[in-house]
Amino acid sequence: MKKRSVLYTWVIEFSILLILMATMCVTLTLSARRKLLDEYTEITIQQQEKIETALNNSMSQIKTDAINLACNNVIRSFSLLSTPMPSDNYTFYTIQSLLAAPGSTHSAVSETYIYFRNLKKALTSKTVYEKETLAAILFGPGGEVEKRFDSLRTTSSLFRVISDSTNGRTQVMAVTSIPTQGRSPTALIIQVLDPQALGEIVAGQATMEGTTTLLMDSSGQLLCESGNPALAGQLVQMAAEKRLESHVELGNKSYYLLQKQLEEENWTLITLVPVSAITRKSSWVWQQSMVFLMVFLAVGIVAAASMVQLNYQPLRELTRSLPTKSDCVEDQNEYQQIDGAFQAYRRDLERMRIFQENQRVSLQKELMQNLLEHDIDVSALSGDIASWIRIDSWGEWFVLLLLKDEGLDFSEPLTEKVTLLPVQPHGVPTLCMFAREETNLRQSLGMMEAYLKENGVDYFAGSVRCGWKQIHPAFLSLCERSEIAQEQPERSGTPTPSPAQRITVAQGSEITRLTFSGNAEEAIRALHHTLQTNFSSSPDMFLLRMLLTDVLVTMFNAVPSGEQGTEVQQAIVATSRALQKAMTHAEAEEQMDTLIGAMAVKYTSPAETDQPELLSRILQCVQDHFCEHDFNVSRAADLLGLSVAYLSKYFKQQTGVNLLNYLNSLRIDYAKKLMDEEQITVAEAADRAGYESANTFIRLFKKYAGDTPGNYNKH
Repeated sequence: MKKRSVLYTWVIEFSILLILMATMCVTLTLSARRKLLDEYTEITIQQQEKIETALNNSMSQIKTDAINLACNNVIRSFSLLSTPMPSDNYTFYTIQSLLAAPGSTHSAVSETYIYFRNLKKALTSKTVYEKETLAAILFGPGGEVEKRFDSLRTTSSLFRVISDSTNGRTQVMAVTSIPTQGRSPTALIIQVLDPQALGEIVAGQATMEGTTTLLMDSSGQLLCESGNPALAGQLVQMAAEKRLESHVELGNKSYYLLQKQLEEENWTLITLVPVSAITRKSSWVWQQSMVFLMVFLAVGIVAAASMVQLNYQPLRELTRSLPTKSDCVEDQNEYQQIDGAFQAYRRDLERMRIFQENQRVSLQKELMQNLLEHDIDVSALSGDIASWIRIDSWGEWFVLLLLKDEGLDFSEPLTEKVTLLPVQPHGVPTLCMFAREETNLRQSLGMMEAYLKENGVDYFAGSVRCGWKQIHPAFLSLCERSEIAQEQPERSGTPTPSPAQRITVAQGSEITRLTFSGNAEEAIRALHHTLQTNFSSSPDMFLLRMLLTDVLVTMFNAVPSGEQGTEVQQAIVATSRALQKAMTHAEAEEQMDTLIGAMAVKYTSPAETDQPELLSRILQCVQDHFCEHDFNVSRAADLLGLSVAYLSKYFKQQTGVNLLNYLNSLRIDYAKKLMDEEQITVAEAADRAGYESANTFIRLFKKYAGDTPGNYNKH
């Protein structure tokens, strides 16, 4: 089994899926835990609010009882006596009967004392206490208890709740003075609250299982608790040390802690919720998920085994049957091996197709050359051969043209209805044109003659004929007429023009010097002047290509070394290729003008020449925006705040190059650089170089680089 077998891919994908599902289960468990915590928190808050309501109701009833006693006329009148007489002793029994009356004391009150300042004694429903005894009962034994009691009785208050802790015992008292405000109190109503009753109130509302609830006063003393007493003691100690947080650790267990401040009594209600209770309930999700995961794992193993049996075994047999190829390396999986084999088959098929096409074209030319040179019986050609080399689709209408220039490119047809086939029977350059209809052939013949005249190519055209049997006679007749036409000037004594001269070394060096000095306008003017003055008539395309190639060779040899020099040499080579494809004098001269202008700009720096500021702005604008699809001469004029006419004229005057040609050459150079460095496609190169249309890019690339971008990218 190979290192990167597809089995490994399946196992990895299944493992990733299993991990994702486990992650999902863990996430659901954590989410359930957070949800349960929120619910527990909400329930605890509601529970604390109920406890607060119950305590407030109880304290309100106790307060009402205290106020009723304070407003009783008998008690108030007796407290106002400065020195009660023995005859007033019967009032004691009346007051005690008030305290003992049913409903006069709340269930949360363990005992009610009424202390009279004039008697320095306190009454309950059953007993009379001296001041010192009452102080000891309320505050415990000690020498300071009377001072504490005096401080209590000299303060006017309306139901003031206080708590006192003595000898580990906390006692809660509600104090109401008579009168409740104003002058010094003449009597005190002291209601001692029952801690057990308070605890029952708290426990009665704490309905959530496992929680521990504490009621503490403002000084941190425990008033009552419900739940676990040990936890309550530890929490009181933590409160004294001010270490209470929302999450606490007690007895190696975690608890969530919620506090609520009771405003009326200034007490604090604290509830502990065990984390284990939340975890135990949230673990249900994980337990159910584990069952699901195990089922999924079992089903996955069965499915994987079935997949191996049904899919992998045939796939393995197929890869073993593949021929050994260099593309199918050992570290590829089975799918990649099959894909590599198919890619190799496609390449082989494409090479065979190209080979067949080249062979077909070669046979076409060989057959046509034999038909022109020899009188062959065309009927002897079998239909299969004619169909295979595709000459049966040409049509029987034809015309022959004898050419004096072999450098023209006829690879692109004039129209789809006419076939062009250049051959050289007996060494004579001949262009054969075939069509199914005479009208199409005559129209294409006119276009071809105009094309040849435009390129300065001398030719001799035959007449339009029909029938393949006429090809050989038509060629002989055309050759005879051509020889007669050439003999007539010789008989008439017309002087033969002298052979044209080439551009001299000095002229080429001067053009090169002007170019590398940054004077593009003078270099272009010198080139055109040389072409006009060196020859008595306009040279044909073949001679023009040769002359301009001489100039390019001189420039190539003069290019300085360095990275910039390499780019310039590549541009010269591309221009040389483009010249071979140029069809007209104007196109060839435009190629040279563009190259000279681009080279002059590269070797011109603002520090070395007096370059106008506007030209620098134009060059910088083009450099910054040439890759944008909507950037053109009009867009550049808008960015620079100039008119299109003035911008084009000014740039041409300063550089000698048309601005649009300079923009296109810059984009083509950038596209070539991208294809050289990043190995991108033609469409991507066109897009990144600023061309929206790939067809426009291909046409301009062929014009400026001398080859199609597809061929350039291959090489």
